[in-house]
Amino acid sequence: MKDFIEETLREAGAMALSLAPDAKGERKADRSLVSEADRRVETYITGRIADRFPEDRIIGEEHGDANGDANSTDARGRRLWAVDPIDGTNPFLNGLPTWGVCIGVMEGGEPIAGGIFLPRLGELLLAERGKGATRNGEALPMLEPVEIDNQTVLLSPSSRKRFYKMDYPGKSMAYGSIAAHVTYAVTGGGVGTLVDRPYIWDILGPLAVLHEVGGGAFYPDGKPLDLNTLANGEKEELPLFFGLPENTRQLYPMIEIYPRPNK
Repeated sequence: MKDFIEETLREAGAMALSLAPDAKGERKADRSLVSEADRRVETYITGRIADRFPEDRIIGEEHGDANGDANSTDARGRRLWAVDPIDGTNPFLNGLPTWGVCIGVMEGGEPIAGGIFLPRLGELLLAERGKGATRNGEALPMLEPVEIDNQTVLLSPSSRKRFYKMDYPGKSMAYGSIAAHVTYAVTGGGVGTLVDRPYIWDILGPLAVLHEVGGGAFYPDGKPLDLNTLANGEKEELPLFFGLPENTRQLYPMIEIYPRPNK
């Protein structure tokens, strides 16, 4: 399964790169950006998965639940693939390198494999449950506790100025892509990342890798994320912290969430 994910990520990334020069953005109903490249890359990925794993359910950012009713009992019990064809469409359209392709698969509410590919940066992270994680073929070490000071990096959403009050002493950076943010949390570039109310396709691939280096996704009260709550394609209602539990616990009291509509 890991080899299949790697091959699919590399081919999808190459496709996205080939489409980038002519890509044009448009606004979706939620005002986020999408391009024809997003749609074409997702169609390619979901087609490969459907051919290889015809009994599995697939959900993607642009086309939704590709082969079933997400609310049916049958759909909830099947192995689920989640696809984000271009995570970071804004950087993608503006010629910036911090965008990526994400593929993840879960079973029984737990990630069993996944990966992130940042084509312009040549970063490929892969993982399979119980077999560790790799970065460009090299084994990744387990994450370790970090002492937060004025030089410690936290990856955070660009919306932080509008929706969060941050009493964080270090460097808060936003690269416009959950995939890029979790990549740097996995590789130790940041103490963790604050993710603003994601969908399952945003996080399943990255989370599969993060689990294999000792990390996870946690609510502001410290409770771990239950992926089953997102398996029907709905948006998470709360922000999440991604990283090593010992590190993310330090961040909870540093960030205040402003009340706002869930739209």
